[in-house]
Amino acid sequence: MYDKPTIETYLRNYTTLSTAIIAGCDEEHHIAKMDLDRALRKLQGFSYNLYATLIGVFVYGNPIQEQAKQMKVSKRQIIRRMDDGLHMLMMIMNGDVL
Repeated sequence: MYDKPTIETYLRNYTTLSTAIIAGCDEEHHIAKMDLDRALRKLQGFSYNLYATLIGVFVYGNPIQEQAKQMKVSKRQIIRRMDDGLHMLMMIMNGDVL
């Protein structure tokens, strides 16, 4: 079972996780990367705004204020999208949303 902090960590280390897969890391990280990639594709189809927020803030490392400016919304809206996006990813990765 995945939880929000674990998923957030995977997103923040997405590039490193991808590199570790190529280098032959353990099976647990390989499965997590596959689950995360599948969940991100599903989230992108479900809500591009949630997807773009998570990728922008966690993967690319954009500050919340900068992400808000790029998406033309408030900082509070970005924070909501981050929480909603993490929750959706958690549900998808845990098999609660198919």
